[in-house]
Amino acid sequence: MHPAVGTRAERPVAQNIDTILRLEKQDEAKLAVHHRLFHWVGWFVGTVRFIVLQCVFVLSWVVLNHVFPHHAFDEYPFPLLATILALEAVLLTSCVLIRQSRIDRTLERRDHLELQINLLAEREATRSLRILQRIAKRLDVDDMEDGRPDELASETSVDQIAQDLRDREDEDGKH
Repeated sequence: MHPAVGTRAERPVAQNIDTILRLEKQDEAKLAVHHRLFHWVGWFVGTVRFIVLQCVFVLSWVVLNHVFPHHAFDEYPFPLLATILALEAVLLTSCVLIRQSRIDRTLERRDHLELQINLLAEREATRSLRILQRIAKRLDVDDMEDGRPDELASETSVDQIAQDLRDREDEDGKH
């Protein structure tokens, strides 16, 4: 393959990736500082590093209070530790949910964008098929399959597809 051909084909892909990354960075820049902090905490909680740090913290707490009983600040059964861990669980759960909510909004926006692109691509494909059918007709090339006109060259009704989807979902719900 000629190197210039590969670069031409890759250039639009790279531009699309750059555009998506730029848009995501713009969205992130719009977030308030506390939201960025919640996102970072929500991300960090899902790492092995957090689990290791959490285990080290709890183990250190237990060892300090058990091995050095004369300096114990939280005697067995460690009610202060239990309170701290319960509060931490509530706060970390909230951070994870805030992060997940933001991710969901981003995914919904991407899904909407993907739908718009797919609808545009379908419209372009339909138009191309119509043009090809006219060319085939002018060149007297048979474009009929089994005596039926090509269904792909007709406009796709988004409303009809959505209604069919709802009907099928309703049917599956009844069974």
